This record gives sequence, C-alpha cells and structure tokens, in this order.
Amino acid sequence: MSQRGDGIGLEVTNTVIRGVRLSADEPGRIAQVAEVPVDRFEDHALVFDALVRVGGQLGATALPTRVGWFPTRATMQRLDVTGLSGPELNSIRHELAGASKITSTMLIDADARRWMLALRWDHTSAWRVQELVERAGFLDVAVEPAPVALERVLAASSTAARRDAAEGRSWVAIFDGSVPIAAVTTDTNDREFPGLTTTEQRIGLHELGETLAADRLAAEVGRIARDLLPNKGRSSELDVHLQLVGEPYPPFPAHDLRAPQRVAVALGAAAGSAGLAGRLRPVDVLTPTGQLSESIPRPWAVHRVTDEALQPAEQSRSRQKWWRRRR
Repeated sequence: MSQRGDGIGLEVTNTVIRGVRLSADEPGRIAQVAEVPVDRFEDHALVFDALVRVGGQLGATALPTRVGWFPTRATMQRLDVTGLSGPELNSIRHELAGASKITSTMLIDADARRWMLALRWDHTSAWRVQELVERAGFLDVAVEPAPVALERVLAASSTAARRDAAEGRSWVAIFDGSVPIAAVTTDTNDREFPGLTTTEQRIGLHELGETLAADRLAAEVGRIARDLLPNKGRSSELDVHLQLVGEPYPPFPAHDLRAPQRVAVALGAAAGSAGLAGRLRPVDVLTPTGQLSESIPRPWAVHRVTDEALQPAEQSRSRQKWWRRRR
C-alpha cells in the first residue's frame, strides 16, 4: 500500500532509461535508482526488456509512476488560459489543432494563474511508451514532457536549462518560476551526456508571448540558450543545484547513479508521482474523429430471439377478453 511520498519517476530516451524510486520512510527520500541502456528503441521487445530490468533494479513497480519524455523535434510553449471555462479551453485546443497541428496540451496551475502547454509531439508514440511501461508492471502510469518533470526539482530562480539526456537527445527549456515557458529539442553539438546546465540570469522573452511556428520557436529558444547557458562539454554535479521538496539535493559524484546530472528528470517525475509537487494533470490529446473507429474497439453481437411477432402483455389480454365477449 503506497502512501504520500512513495512514487516512481522514469526518464525515457532513445538509448537509455533512468529511474528513481522515492519512499516516505527512507532518509533523504531516495530509496533506489536505476539506469539501463536500450539497444534499439524502435524494437518494442527491447524497450520492454529494459523497462523490466529498471523495475527490478528499483526493487518495486507497484507504485504511481510518471514518465518524463521529450522526443526529437518536440516543442512546447505555454499559453495563458486563466479564468477560461471548459468549453473555452476546448475551443483553444481545436484552434491549435487546426492552425498549428498541435493535438496535445497540458494544464498547469501556478498560484492564481492557469497555463496551457501546447505540445508538438507524436502522441501515438507517447501512448506506445505508456503501454510498454504498464506492461512492464508499473502502475498508474502517465507520460509528461520532460521539461515539466525537470522543473519540479530546479531552484525557483532558474530561468533556463539545457538537458543532454543521451546520444542524440538534447533539449533546452525556458522557465518562469514554477512554469515552463517554452522548450525545444536541439543539436547535441558533441556535448557529453548525461548533462544538465542551468542559469538564473534574467531573460527577455521577446517573441515568446505569442504562439510561434515550430521553426520560429526553435530559433528564439536557441538564441536565448546561446546567450545565457554556458557552452560546456560536461556539467559538474557542483554546478547543478537541484532541490527535492525544498531540500538541497546532494552533489553525488558523476559516476554515481544518483548524480544530479543523471537523475534530474527522473527525480522530478518521481516527485510528481509521489504527490510532492501539488496537483498534477494529464496530457490531453485531441484525437481526430477519423481515428476513433480504428483505435477504440466497438464490440457487437446479434442474437435470434424468436420467429413469432411479440405483442405487449396488456394488449394481448385485452384482445382475449374481447374475443370471449364476441363469442
């Protein structure tokens, strides 16, 4: 039986899966960590095998689980939807789907504001990841953007971060307090991984206040990253200042699986699943109507009852009485 403070977080990339299990009864909350390579991400059996091994190393899988995932060519940008009703939110989702081909969104509440994160990613791949994690034995699984997971363990003053998660898998995110403003994947540029670089310098948002096309968003976030984030080949555990529920995360050395530059995203995802990060919302997907018949089973059956026509019972009895009187 899980309790508040118990949860699992995973970071899924194309070449490695990292996991963190938090426990309310464990000093420092870190119960176990895991890291397993993936030989070929396109092979479902290999990914499933890696997830089973991660579960074995974590020592338990029957806990709420959140998965941080941000695939190649994914983008994310926030929109202010404070005070809007459900139908108005749905109207915005339809507008994003029609104008920008954005079918995935996520709501985040921060103080008195509500933000909608507009996600450009392949939601069918996200469903595939979630299904594989569930088949591996993890419970109550939800997939979320990796920048959202990372934000939960960053210092509140952090304004930008670059995550070099694995080979060919790097992304940059801009933050405003407890809410990601925008995030895009970026070239690895021969940087070593796993790595995490952050900054607390103030940022001029410029064009990020309006919904941008994917190429313009990538150009603007890339410009901010070049100006503010140090161009280093490897990040040091002494440079990464993570926090877990308000407490500084220890600077474990780089070779340790608990090193902050290794587990940052998985740690943030675990904090969410353990109930340590406030209210969590799922990613909402606006599925085209044409896909429903293919994705949702609609079982049906025909059963033959009788060859004779049926009459209501009351009507049948009244006709019998009328026929007796007439005779």
